[in-house]
Amino acid sequence: MEFFTDYRIGLIMQPNESSAKYISIIRKYNPGSISDIKSAIANREYVVFCEYTSDSGIRKVRRCYDELKKAGAEVEIYENGSITTREYISNLIGTYSEIDAETQTLIDAEVEADCEEEN
Repeated sequence: MEFFTDYRIGLIMQPNESSAKYISIIRKYNPGSISDIKSAIANREYVVFCEYTSDSGIRKVRRCYDELKKAGAEVEIYENGSITTREYISNLIGTYSEIDAETQTLIDAEVEADCEEEN
């Protein structure tokens, strides 16, 4: 099984006789061909993944995970090659949201200070 070591988060499915029924869910999140997705499932490779720092990508991985689990799939979340939990990636999304809010607050304060200096 090949794992990415460049800080990616992704989903790996346990192959079974029902794997084909999950492909339509995966295709919503992975534009790859059906044969590529089947191969990824069979070889226990990522069926959906994103960069570790991609807030929107992590949200996409979490949505796909939720849909697959609801449909009965045996799927695991991996972060940098190790199994992790849905809670972990939800916390990561929360952290990114907090950082975005703090950054926006700092930018707004800097703009306000610059405007006051000009007056």
